[in-house]
Amino acid sequence: MTEGQIFGINGPVVKVKGSDAFEMQEMVYVGGEELIGEVIGVTSDTTIVQVYEETTGLKIGETVKGTGAPLSITLAPGILSGIFDGIERPLVDIRNLSGAFIARGVKVSHLDERKKWDVNITAKAGDVVSGGDIIASTQETSLIEHKIMVPPNVSGTIDWAATSGSYNITEVIAKVRTAEDAVIDITMKQEWPIKTARPYIKRQMLKKPLVTGQRIIDTMFPLAKCGAAAVPGGFGT
Repeated sequence: MTEGQIFGINGPVVKVKGSDAFEMQEMVYVGGEELIGEVIGVTSDTTIVQVYEETTGLKIGETVKGTGAPLSITLAPGILSGIFDGIERPLVDIRNLSGAFIARGVKVSHLDERKKWDVNITAKAGDVVSGGDIIASTQETSLIEHKIMVPPNVSGTIDWAATSGSYNITEVIAKVRTAEDAVIDITMKQEWPIKTARPYIKRQMLKKPLVTGQRIIDTMFPLAKCGAAAVPGGFGT
């Protein structure tokens, strides 16, 4: 694990010395409370880290630990029915742990890994699959069917598939044997780097309006089903 020491703090930006092994966009833990940060600059002797939590109280000399992986989110059933902050920390779980205000360094799973979902598994042994192929589905909400897909970087033949039933997002529901004869476990969750676009074959045209029932939105800011919208606010709100 890569480690360095803080030698400069300016608001949410921290300068780190002591290692040249940090990588751009690497997720790091900053200080004794292990605040979540991301490497945004690297030179021969200095690493610049953006901290995504309150830095009040951080001190010169505290340790910054690298994770060796980019800042990522978890994609799985539960994401469409949850409420999260900007780095996918579930706000309801955080409130239950620390109250109405987000405590520094709080550690919670992005999604509930214990909840069981009723999963309809459509893949079977012998099927040839590649990234994006649908192998299962679960009814996440009364309106949304969450389709479980093969990860984008995986292709091969289904070596084994579970039967339809109740599973949590960490349980293996299929195994794929690749052309290199490696066997890859497939679960309902995928870890995906925040700043890496998901691959796609073709974008579907948006044809249906999303009727919210709010006249100001439907008239002045119409949205399309499967489209995207954002409500800007202050940083951290």
